[in-house]
Amino acid sequence: MVSIIHPERVLGIITLGMPFRLPGPLGLQFNLLPKGFYVLRWAEPGRAEADFGRFDAKTIIRNIYILLSGSELPIAGDDEEIMDLVDSSTPLPPWFTEEDIDVYATLYQNSGFRTALQVPYRCWQWDYGVTNPKVMAQSLLIMGEKDYFMKFPEMEDYMRKGIVKQFMSNLDTTFMPEGSHF
Repeated sequence: MVSIIHPERVLGIITLGMPFRLPGPLGLQFNLLPKGFYVLRWAEPGRAEADFGRFDAKTIIRNIYILLSGSELPIAGDDEEIMDLVDSSTPLPPWFTEEDIDVYATLYQNSGFRTALQVPYRCWQWDYGVTNPKVMAQSLLIMGEKDYFMKFPEMEDYMRKGIVKQFMSNLDTTFMPEGSHF
């Protein structure tokens, strides 16, 4: 949003895994997402907190990195929560270590998960009053070919057909062949 509201303050943007989406209700159309999808569940105030509350911070971090490193959309059934989707015997991704988990867990033990849930899950639908949502700065998006985000409704066309360029005319995109969301 800073690059739209204050373009004079932004020389360039590099994003990993998430292309620019319109701010507010038109950006990510929640009604098109599958029921039980983690984005919808975590957008509900109190839902993720109750789900996470069953585990320590280290287990939550481990589960999130296992779950969101796959290529499938994480969707819980009616009688499940998102943390229930993780098989505890699944190994960590090879690039994420126990030491990484320890560092992250320590940080979240101190701060909790409130901000991590607020941004982005609970503020995507806010209307920021932006009338011309164009990013003018030179931009680079690095995204994995196996990122489940590409399975979001309309995302494949948005990225592959260049619709994103309507909002970021100076965007270069690099797809990493074996890359996932993380």
